Amino acid sequence: MNSASTILLLFLAIIAIGPSKLPSGIESIWLALTNLANAQRGLPTIDIEQARRIWKTRRSPILSLINLLYAAAEHLEELRKRFIVVAVVFAIGTVTAGIFADQLLEFIKVPVGDVELIFIRPPEMFVAYFNLVITAAALVTTPILLMQILLFISPAFESDIEKKAFRIIRAFAFPAVMVLFIAGAAFSYYLMLPVALDYFAQFAGDTVSAQWTISAYLKFVLNIIIWMGVAFETPLLIMLLARFGVVSAKELQKGWRVAFVVTAIIAAIITPTPDPLNMSIVWLPLFGLYLLGVVLAHLVGKKST
Repeated sequence: MNSASTILLLFLAIIAIGPSKLPSGIESIWLALTNLANAQRGLPTIDIEQARRIWKTRRSPILSLINLLYAAAEHLEELRKRFIVVAVVFAIGTVTAGIFADQLLEFIKVPVGDVELIFIRPPEMFVAYFNLVITAAALVTTPILLMQILLFISPAFESDIEKKAFRIIRAFAFPAVMVLFIAGAAFSYYLMLPVALDYFAQFAGDTVSAQWTISAYLKFVLNIIIWMGVAFETPLLIMLLARFGVVSAKELQKGWRVAFVVTAIIAAIITPTPDPLNMSIVWLPLFGLYLLGVVLAHLVGKKST
């Protein structure tokens, strides 16, 4: 089991079992497994106090996790409430996306034009619908998740400066993240993908006709849309780095030539086609986003003393 699966299972356990019962539940399962192993080796069973002493002597990392869960039970209870809100929104988003799955599929097919989309394996169409519905639900839920995280950490802000910073983030940065992501997704959907997909469809000329599987098409298109949405967060990232003094607006302004080259390299890497036209469609907006970040850094960046 990888770390991501472990974290997911822990979150699901926090939601389903509850923080107050989770540590004792882990202890009970662990004790049962220990006694089962002892029984197989012909050793006597032990109680929970004996088990805790053994685990402490062996410096078990699971014991450290259990102690951490006991200590953080109150905070985890608050976190559980936040995750329940997110889970409910995700469930509603999934059901809604499932109801309008055909319309979503028709919408996502627009950039491909006249190319025929097919499926060649029995479960492929079902998996394609499932991935589309889950992705749509996740995108709808992301703003709620970010807001719940902000509300969860808000009590940690005690000073007036910290509270003011939190209000600014909630009032400005949070909506800005959403607006920039939507702008990036719209840019890729309306400008970048039609050119890229047409290039691929016409690449072989009249030698062969283009027929793409629905699963491969959705994977390609959704990856481009999501990552371009993330790339459009560049101005906000630059602004935050400048605000916290990691970089200065003057340094960013002097480094525009380097940024010009770096954004060209990034565009060449993420552009799905090798032609200069499609690369320019990605490159110029990326460089423009860098310049916008420099302007924002001048406006809100930390002033040198």
